[in-house]
Amino acid sequence: MTDNLHNLLVGDEPVALRRIEKALHSADVENETVEAVVSALIWRRCTAGPNGMLGAVLNYECAARIDVLPEHLDTIGASDAAQALRDLRADIPLKDEQIQNGLIDWVDANPEIAKHGKALDDDFDDVAQKVWSFMQESQTELPDSEIPDKKTGLFSRLFGG
Repeated sequence: MTDNLHNLLVGDEPVALRRIEKALHSADVENETVEAVVSALIWRRCTAGPNGMLGAVLNYECAARIDVLPEHLDTIGASDAAQALRDLRADIPLKDEQIQNGLIDWVDANPEIAKHGKALDDDFDDVAQKVWSFMQESQTELPDSEIPDKKTGLFSRLFGG
């Protein structure tokens, strides 16, 4: 069973954000709205784990967008998250190109950045509601992508389905 993005956006509560991220990322539609939503969803996923804000520079998918993430977060209305990312970025004396592959080794060699990242974790709220509201307001600029139901069962859990 599948649903479409525009049908999901009728509800008030954010649902299926990871599946929406995958669907929009693989959509053939490229525009600033789609890019901002995809970036925000990737950033949310990367920073929601145990690394918190540091996930923005540790995870390749997020680090690859380091040069546009603050702008995209501002676009969807998550200015507090964008500012926290700018603050973290200001403490990393590397060029964006050096960050784009992820900084696991650099963070290991510079433990003070981990402390700063932890401190920044309290500076922003989950962006789920903001990205959801932004998608609702921008429906005409978003493709009505098919969002497949979450797969269940042993194999889907093993292989990330």
